[in-house]
Amino acid sequence: MKKVVILDPQADKEFCKLEDDVQDEFLSLIKMLTENGKLEYPDGKKIDKQLFEARVKIKNIYRGFYAYIRNNQIVILHLFQKKTQKTPLRNLKLAHKRLKIYE
Repeated sequence: MKKVVILDPQADKEFCKLEDDVQDEFLSLIKMLTENGKLEYPDGKKIDKQLFEARVKIKNIYRGFYAYIRNNQIVILHLFQKKTQKTPLRNLKLAHKRLKIYE
């Protein structure tokens, strides 16, 4: 079943700041989410009970947090360049904060 992917307005601003090749890779992952409803490793990974991450590696490492809302909708919550091995807690908290708007 196809999914509807929504880009949070703040995530949209983050997306626009990314380099073109990184944007293209995220768009490819979003298309896979729309068609398949999920991303398999190494393209995606479950982070916690509510959040999943889309994974992009082009020169640097980038992540996009998303969540499933309602029946057939997925919301992209936060996009960022990952600079450390472990995902910073502030990025997780920000994604959870944005998710509350959609619950």
